Amino acid sequence: MITFDEHSDAYDAWFQRNEAVLESELRLVAHVLGSNPGRTLSVGCGTGLFEQLLQKQYGISITEGLEPSPPMGEIARKRGMTVIEAGAEKMPIEDGIYDTVMFNGSPGYIADLDTAVAEAHRLLKTGGRLLLIDIPAESSYGVLYRLGGAYGTWTDERLRGVLPQDPYPIELAGGANWRPTQDKIDAALKSGFTDLTYAQTLTRHPCFSDTSPEDPVEGYQSGDYVAVCAVKP
Repeated sequence: MITFDEHSDAYDAWFQRNEAVLESELRLVAHVLGSNPGRTLSVGCGTGLFEQLLQKQYGISITEGLEPSPPMGEIARKRGMTVIEAGAEKMPIEDGIYDTVMFNGSPGYIADLDTAVAEAHRLLKTGGRLLLIDIPAESSYGVLYRLGGAYGTWTDERLRGVLPQDPYPIELAGGANWRPTQDKIDAALKSGFTDLTYAQTLTRHPCFSDTSPEDPVEGYQSGDYVAVCAVKP
């Protein structure tokens, strides 16, 4: 499983070049968070880019994050977040203190998602919400990223004509474990979460996903970025 220690600048730079993709994903995250998510932990917060934009564009405040990569976490701190340097499978945080635990773009970079989701259950208050937001393995981006990882490059002739103009850095695309949406559903159910709901965005082919931002829609069967939301009873 890849670490982001050497790729923090590339991560931020790619999103800033691909503004429509970023905005589509941001709209989905804001939609499932709602206007008042309460005390929220962002697991795998990366550079804090999404959290900064959620505050700026939607007035949604998320100031607490957990991030295993020191360079990524340091950028997030400069953006005003309080960041714990740790992995998702063993979070050094007390029980039952959060209203929302969000995994935005991080499930594919977590080795043991079942354990991480169980940890999120422990950290949540009764009635608290789990948000698992990521690229599904079965989506167009998921298939494309797994092909890129298998080929080890975006310049392979077999990928001609199917790539976005500015594809995600191959190290980040190929270094993840892109999971089917069903795996995230199963992880939530296994840990005791209930009342599952779903939302999605990036419903166009990757070649055209950066042409204009999309608003999120319900479901998970056609989106390249999908949110699985659940409640701790």
